Amino acid sequence: MLPENKHQTPLDQRRIRPTDNITKDQGLFYMLSEYDMTEVFTKGNLSTLVGKAKGRKSFFISLLIASMKGLKDEQFNSSVKGKIALFDTEQATYHVWKATKRIEQMLSYWPNDIEVFGLRPDSTADRINLIESYIYQEEPEVVFIDGIRDLVTDINDATQATEIVGKLMKWSYEKGCHICCVLHQNKADDNARGHIGTELVNKSETVISINKLEDKKTSEVKSLFSRGHEIQRFYFAIENNIPVVKHEQDVVKSMVRQYEAEKEEVPF
Repeated sequence: MLPENKHQTPLDQRRIRPTDNITKDQGLFYMLSEYDMTEVFTKGNLSTLVGKAKGRKSFFISLLIASMKGLKDEQFNSSVKGKIALFDTEQATYHVWKATKRIEQMLSYWPNDIEVFGLRPDSTADRINLIESYIYQEEPEVVFIDGIRDLVTDINDATQATEIVGKLMKWSYEKGCHICCVLHQNKADDNARGHIGTELVNKSETVISINKLEDKKTSEVKSLFSRGHEIQRFYFAIENNIPVVKHEQDVVKSMVRQYEAEKEEVPF
């Protein structure tokens, strides 16, 4: 308790004591790990999905959203009850619409608590304002931003990177939602692009990569960084325009068959 002659300051509101009754952040979404299901998205935190260009990151988001709202697969488990919002800053309106149709096809209906927005036509400042206003007014439980690079004008500007990641942390903390950001990896390595990538990786509870395998038909999903147990590596392929989880043994068999078929086609 503060002395009577001392006014409470903003810092006093942030004071944490061992006698405080603070509970663990609520888990929202889980993936299979080596041991059991492990938390990958929790309330009030950030996560990052990274991958090379055209690695099917947007397909993976569709798979995650459908899994959060009822699609059954042993790879995932969800306790998401509230609204999910997807902000797409990269794709044209038609391709954003196709993402909604994928989710609808996977679930066999369209849940009224999933909302999708195409922000490609908007300015950088307007995108930030639109997302912030939505989070504070609609209070979604999970927010996807595909891609976060379009919330800065210069991907290598350290000041802008710090500012936008600071906003993401503030929004998720104050409204108790989880914000998942999507960003490309560098062409030469697996690092997330630019200063914005460095800041996001440092502040995220989970960082997952999604990239195509050599067969070009299958994408690999693996953990890069995690505050808990790392997720078990798994795969998905696109069938009838929807992502379908594949087991490793099936992927290996498929690649062997493809290799043997290509070998037979090569003349001696």
